[in-house]
Amino acid sequence: MKTYRTAAQWLGLLQQRSNFKGTNVEFCQHHNVSITTYYKQRALQAENQQKITLPKRATSSRFIQLKQTTTDVCEYTHQNALQYDTRTGQLMLPANLATTDIVTIIKGLMA
Repeated sequence: MKTYRTAAQWLGLLQQRSNFKGTNVEFCQHHNVSITTYYKQRALQAENQQKITLPKRATSSRFIQLKQTTTDVCEYTHQNALQYDTRTGQLMLPANLATTDIVTIIKGLMA
Protein backbone atom coordinates (compact mmCIF):
# COMPACT_ATOMS: atom_id res chain seq x y z
CA MET A 1 0.00 0.00 0.00
CA LYS A 2 1.33 3.41 -0.97
CA THR A 3 1.67 6.15 1.60
CA TYR A 4 1.25 9.71 0.33
CA ARG A 5 3.16 12.47 2.07
CA THR A 6 2.92 16.22 1.76
CA ALA A 7 5.94 18.37 0.92
CA ALA A 8 6.17 19.34 4.60
CA GLN A 9 6.11 15.68 5.66
CA TRP A 10 8.87 14.87 3.17
CA LEU A 11 10.93 17.76 4.44
CA GLY A 12 10.57 16.45 8.00
CA LEU A 13 11.46 12.92 6.93
CA LEU A 14 14.51 14.09 5.00
CA GLN A 15 15.65 16.12 8.00
CA GLN A 16 15.44 12.97 10.13
CA ARG A 17 17.97 11.31 7.81
CA SER A 18 20.88 13.25 9.35
CA ASN A 19 20.18 11.63 12.74
CA PHE A 20 19.85 8.10 11.33
CA LYS A 21 23.06 6.08 11.67
CA GLY A 22 22.44 3.55 8.88
CA THR A 23 22.59 3.71 5.11
CA ASN A 24 20.00 5.35 2.86
CA VAL A 25 18.59 1.91 2.04
CA GLU A 26 18.21 1.07 5.75
CA PHE A 27 16.63 4.47 6.40
CA CYS A 28 14.11 3.88 3.62
CA GLN A 29 13.30 0.38 4.86
CA HIS A 30 12.84 1.73 8.39
CA HIS A 31 10.37 4.39 7.16
CA ASN A 32 8.72 2.15 4.53
CA VAL A 33 9.87 4.34 1.60
CA SER A 34 11.25 3.14 -1.72
CA ILE A 35 14.84 4.22 -2.30
CA THR A 36 13.94 5.77 -5.69
CA THR A 37 11.18 7.84 -4.10
CA TYR A 38 13.59 8.94 -1.39
CA TYR A 39 16.13 10.18 -3.95
CA LYS A 40 13.40 11.84 -6.04
CA GLN A 41 12.00 13.69 -3.03
CA ARG A 42 15.48 14.67 -1.88
CA ALA A 43 16.18 16.17 -5.33
CA LEU A 44 12.82 17.99 -5.34
CA GLN A 45 13.48 19.46 -1.90
CA ALA A 46 16.94 20.62 -3.04
CA GLU A 47 15.41 22.19 -6.16
CA ASN A 48 12.74 23.94 -4.08
CA GLN A 49 15.40 25.20 -1.68
CA GLN A 50 17.42 26.56 -4.61
CA LYS A 51 14.35 28.39 -5.97
CA ILE A 52 13.82 29.99 -2.57
CA THR A 53 17.40 31.25 -2.37
CA LEU A 54 17.43 32.75 -5.90
CA PRO A 55 16.85 36.50 -5.94
CA LYS A 56 13.37 37.58 -7.04
CA ARG A 57 14.80 39.58 -9.93
CA ALA A 58 16.24 36.46 -11.55
CA THR A 59 12.93 34.58 -11.56
CA SER A 60 10.40 37.38 -12.09
CA SER A 61 11.43 38.51 -15.57
CA ARG A 62 12.32 36.71 -18.78
CA PHE A 63 13.86 39.87 -20.27
CA ILE A 64 17.60 40.01 -20.79
CA GLN A 65 19.51 43.16 -20.00
CA LEU A 66 21.98 44.14 -22.73
CA LYS A 67 24.39 47.07 -22.58
CA GLN A 68 26.08 48.54 -25.61
CA THR A 69 29.63 49.59 -24.91
CA THR A 70 32.47 51.06 -26.93
CA THR A 71 35.85 49.37 -26.66
CA ASP A 72 39.10 51.00 -27.80
CA VAL A 73 40.75 48.62 -30.27
CA CYS A 74 43.61 50.92 -31.10
CA GLU A 75 44.40 54.60 -30.99
CA TYR A 76 42.21 55.57 -33.99
CA THR A 77 39.45 52.94 -34.23
CA HIS A 78 36.52 51.96 -32.03
CA GLN A 79 34.52 48.77 -32.11
CA ASN A 80 30.97 48.59 -30.77
CA ALA A 81 30.11 45.52 -28.70
CA LEU A 82 27.10 44.13 -26.88
CA GLN A 83 27.69 43.10 -23.30
CA TYR A 84 25.51 40.31 -21.87
CA ASP A 85 25.62 40.14 -18.05
CA THR A 86 24.71 36.88 -16.32
CA ARG A 87 24.84 35.75 -12.70
CA THR A 88 28.11 33.97 -13.44
CA GLY A 89 29.91 36.40 -15.75
CA GLN A 90 29.81 38.53 -18.87
CA LEU A 91 29.63 37.80 -22.57
CA MET A 92 30.85 40.34 -25.12
CA LEU A 93 29.45 40.03 -28.65
CA PRO A 94 30.39 42.16 -31.67
CA ALA A 95 27.67 44.69 -32.50
CA ASN A 96 27.71 43.72 -36.18
CA LEU A 97 26.74 40.10 -35.35
CA ALA A 98 23.41 39.15 -36.89
CA THR A 99 20.43 39.50 -34.57
CA THR A 100 19.38 35.89 -35.17
CA ASP A 101 22.85 34.70 -34.12
CA ILE A 102 22.68 36.78 -30.93
CA VAL A 103 19.23 35.39 -30.10
CA THR A 104 20.46 31.82 -30.75
CA ILE A 105 23.48 32.30 -28.46
CA ILE A 106 21.38 33.79 -25.65
CA LYS A 107 18.73 31.07 -25.92
CA GLY A 108 21.50 28.48 -25.75
CA LEU A 109 22.84 30.07 -22.56
CA MET A 110 19.38 30.04 -20.97
CA ALA A 111 18.79 26.33 -21.71
